[in-house]
Amino acid sequence: MPAGGEVVSGSTATMADRNALSIDVEEYFQVEAFSDIIRKKDWDIFSPRAEEQTDRILELLESFQVRGTFFVLGWLAERNPNLVRKIHDAGHEVASHGYEHKMISRMTPAEFRNDIRESKQILEGITNSEIHGYRAPTFSIVERTTWAYEILLEEGFRYSSSVYPIWHDRYGWPEFGQEPRSMASSGNGEIWEIPMAVGSIGPFKIPFGGGGYLRLYPLFLTRVLFRSQLKKGKPSILYMHPWELDANQPRIDAPYFRHIRHYAGIRKMEKKLVHLLQSLKFGTVRQYLEERIAAGNALPQAEA
Repeated sequence: MPAGGEVVSGSTATMADRNALSIDVEEYFQVEAFSDIIRKKDWDIFSPRAEEQTDRILELLESFQVRGTFFVLGWLAERNPNLVRKIHDAGHEVASHGYEHKMISRMTPAEFRNDIRESKQILEGITNSEIHGYRAPTFSIVERTTWAYEILLEEGFRYSSSVYPIWHDRYGWPEFGQEPRSMASSGNGEIWEIPMAVGSIGPFKIPFGGGGYLRLYPLFLTRVLFRSQLKKGKPSILYMHPWELDANQPRIDAPYFRHIRHYAGIRKMEKKLVHLLQSLKFGTVRQYLEERIAAGNALPQAEA
């Protein structure tokens, strides 16, 4: 999105029923569930598997003529620039997932600035295009890390998709709401937050749309939640990781509940993804934001 908040759509028409598709491109050994088991300095010891699974995703999206947003980890992009070029050349939006997959709550502002700056420079150098979007590892923008928005804006980002408006043991900002919100502005423009999908069943708020929620929920429930939100005029964000298609990935020796959180439902993930691509409309996260702003379904700047 250009400076000043001007809306320039990548599509010739606004689609009120178009959801956003996003892929967080990282390796299976880089997830937060294993962060105290596998040290960053040992990442290069593990055999990379993300490229093969990302290729599978690219083939699926091409078969359905869907374009999405790939939030690529800088560490991975630096070692596999051809994969980033492949994503970009296929017409998808390339965005940043930071450099080393470290939760913002575990970084100082200076460390965060260095992390996103390094990632942005790597991705822009590979794609020769400006990177507008960012997603924090483990959705780690919460109320106490809102200082990150000013830094993101100063470093040239125009949107973040890093808030889950729920309670969770690792992340969550329940009071945020479900619409995109302008979080900071300057003479160079503004930065928006695009929260992840939360539906409802009676009085209960239900997070859905990706990751473990997509793997563990029965498909009919995910489908009902997507369609229920669309009936309210609220498209949703679908997100996933390449490792979630990889049933043959090595098994990390982790505590029971973390093991379940990471591996459960992987064998059914591709079938679920194919069904959603067949039955729903998807575009990039940037298109989603532009269409929500154009339709007036976005909120003015939040108070600090």
